[in-house]
Amino acid sequence: MPNHDGAARAADARRAVRARIRYGLVLLALIGSFILAMVAPAAWWARVATALLEGGALMLVLARARADRRMLALGLCAVVVTVGATLWAASGVRTRAGAADLASAGLLALIPFAIGMEFRRNLTITMQSVTATLCIYVVLGMLFAAVVAAASALAGVPYFAGRPDATTSDYTYFSFITLATVGYGDLVPATSLGRALAVTEGVSGQIYLVTVVALVVGNLGLRQTRG
Repeated sequence: MPNHDGAARAADARRAVRARIRYGLVLLALIGSFILAMVAPAAWWARVATALLEGGALMLVLARARADRRMLALGLCAVVVTVGATLWAASGVRTRAGAADLASAGLLALIPFAIGMEFRRNLTITMQSVTATLCIYVVLGMLFAAVVAAASALAGVPYFAGRPDATTSDYTYFSFITLATVGYGDLVPATSLGRALAVTEGVSGQIYLVTVVALVVGNLGLRQTRG
């Protein structure tokens, strides 16, 4: 019986720690990786630091969602693979860089999935829900940046017209102005695949804002009024 009580207390303590994890921490990790991608030099250490921040965001979300051991192991595996692929790509070989970008895209794709795991259990709209939707929006921009960078590197074809040697900063910048449908026109996709990805991202960003974000924020206001 004492052992059982001790295990129960330990489980309660773990749940309490997970409950204290805020999506603000996840958002800070994602913003940190975004800033690194935009302003850091095109060096291997910057890419590794970006991958670590993305991995930290994923593990925080999995902990918050009270993921089981298999999901935690999958998340940790994604982090290890992404960091390893990033180090492997330090040689400067384009195909290796493309593989690292694909690994990063896979890691980022797990974050919205993990967020969905939590809100499937609890549909109550809180400020944490609003912050989580912002996290997903940032992830979308970073995810598309990784996908287009991977597509360019693996195909061996420049993604942008007139910019044969695009950097991580270029891909990230283009992804977010496309997601926000700003469209400055200083970077333009050079291929049909690139244009298709840009259209898909722009439409996805607008649909997300006018549906998911609007629904979450709208329900938050209604709940506050009723309370």
